[in-house]
Amino acid sequence: MRRVMLMMTALIVTLLWGGLATPVHAASNDSAANKYNISIDGNFDDWSDKPMTTVKESWDDYNIKKVALLADDNNIYFYLNMSPEHGGGYSTLQPSGYVLKVGSKTFYVTFKTTGTLTDGATVDGTVNAWNSDNGGSGDLSQATMKVHRFKTANGHNDIMEAKIPLSELKVAGGSQTITMKNDNLGSQTLTATGGSTGPVVLAGVGLIVALGSVVTFTRTRAKAKKQRQA
Repeated sequence: MRRVMLMMTALIVTLLWGGLATPVHAASNDSAANKYNISIDGNFDDWSDKPMTTVKESWDDYNIKKVALLADDNNIYFYLNMSPEHGGGYSTLQPSGYVLKVGSKTFYVTFKTTGTLTDGATVDGTVNAWNSDNGGSGDLSQATMKVHRFKTANGHNDIMEAKIPLSELKVAGGSQTITMKNDNLGSQTLTATGGSTGPVVLAGVGLIVALGSVVTFTRTRAKAKKQRQA
């Protein structure tokens, strides 16, 4: 009876441990809503509260970019504002030269517009990723991107947003580090961290520890019983 009660206690402790340790993840929704409430629709208001990184060459204080890189358990989200301060200069979308690293895997990414960018226009595009591990290359069918060209006093300015599903890169969401760099834009490297899967392991460890205690208790009790009989 005591053994049954102890096993039940161990199970309850394990469930509580897992419940307290495991974070609640947003449900996957590849159409619009996600952990960051970002919609790839050509309207960029949903990026206004996201952390931005200034990307530039050390010697160039005019051609400054604002860039953001985010990731959750399902997707990578990328934002690029080519000329946020001047609306001119190097302000046309840079389509290639992006080096994306997810954990130990490296991808060379190209953003290709599918329409003609004119002042005031928003166009779709495709995302191409080349995997350096196996040489595989191709457009990601589930990735989405939008580019809008704003007319400015100094010419125009292109802003892009994109979503890249981790599943299409054949990598799993987890605690691995994700980085993006493009030497055509500047010397800075963007860094994002995926959602942690650690608590699942912790819950498993808790169960092993709890069951180990049950086994130890049972063996100790059996040994004591034999000593009394002797």
